Amino acid sequence: MVKKIQVGGFWSTMFSQLARAAGVMIIAFTIGTAASAGACLYYGLPIALSLLGGLVVLGIALALMWQSSLF
Repeated sequence: MVKKIQVGGFWSTMFSQLARAAGVMIIAFTIGTAASAGACLYYGLPIALSLLGGLVVLGIALALMWQSSLF
């Protein structure tokens, strides 16, 4: 009987998990930036401040993701 060797099992799993985590981070940053841009437009603030909102949401998402992987 010929034994099949699974090529890239470890690497493909690791890459898929990293790609999923990167996708979650990009989505979180995009949602935070879009919500902040709406608030900036509403209150008449410079639109460049919306990037700060995206970074805040990204930081919160990273903190929650980091804590969930430990427990």
